[in-house]
Amino acid sequence: MPFGHKCRNGGFTLIELVVIIIILGILAAVAIPKLFSVTQEAEQAALANMISSLESAMSMYAAKQYLDGQSIQVHNPFDDLSNIPSNYNGINDPVNPTNTPDGTWSWRPTGNWIMYNPRAEITGGWQSGGERFIIYQIQPVVDGTDTVGLKLTTTSSYTYSW
Repeated sequence: MPFGHKCRNGGFTLIELVVIIIILGILAAVAIPKLFSVTQEAEQAALANMISSLESAMSMYAAKQYLDGQSIQVHNPFDDLSNIPSNYNGINDPVNPTNTPDGTWSWRPTGNWIMYNPRAEITGGWQSGGERFIIYQIQPVVDGTDTVGLKLTTTSSYTYSW
């Protein structure tokens, strides 16, 4: 071994390890908020898609009822879907975090509500068991005295934001 060179066994020095830990910490601090933002955006998109699917299914139901000469009744809109989503927890009355955990839907016949318990935090909405729910009410669309369709709405007291 030449004079003035130390023998290394291929390990890292303490300073190198500290620098690597600092770099990983900075990367985590930058990446984790972006990951949560992407996750929240995906949940918002999934929620919007489900609402659109339910609205389309209710429109198809109303058209079929009209063509068959049947009355249009407020009912569980999940029954109108050709594929029930895996995160639909069925009929629950009352709805709470136990029977409708994070990321799942329920139908509450009392009040004709579809209810979603979001994974991400929201402000507003409807609160049960310390958790906030996104809720939409199924209401008849009336023309004179005839029910001509169904719509999903939410009231001002249950508006929410992400």
